[in-house]
Amino acid sequence: MEPDCAFYVGDRARGCFAAQTEGEDALDAYLERTPPDLVVEVEITHANAGKAERYAEMGVRELWRLHGRKGRKELRAELLALRAGHPPERLDASKVLEGLTPEDISEAVGEMWAGHPPIERMRAVERIVQRRQDGSVRVRDEAAAYSAGPAATEGTPGARTAPA
Repeated sequence: MEPDCAFYVGDRARGCFAAQTEGEDALDAYLERTPPDLVVEVEITHANAGKAERYAEMGVRELWRLHGRKGRKELRAELLALRAGHPPERLDASKVLEGLTPEDISEAVGEMWAGHPPIERMRAVERIVQRRQDGSVRVRDEAAAYSAGPAATEGTPGARTAPA
């Protein structure tokens, strides 16, 4: 699976920083065995059926879906709480980044939506996470793939962690 971006927050972010200080092998092992807290998916055409459930099975706690259309400024954010074995639960506010609403995200990212490259859109999301949660860590770039389960069996992450 290839999320557009993903983040560790709180204890998982601290664990990531600790692994990073131990060296590249420890960091790779941490990233392979520890699912992110938050995954962000940009949906330009349509949502991938079953993707939320697959993230839940991996141990991801929350999924943000950003729905938009090419060439239009409108953006709608959908926040979903994830738990393995349960259907995704639509949220009025983020549980991972307490109090952040879909409207907050739409407003912050929506201004950048039309006419900006995807990497700038993802940086806008990253800034939202960083402002909201000290100690968060971005763990993947849009080109990196996740494994189908909690422990990655192939490949290494496309990006290194970046302190908040």
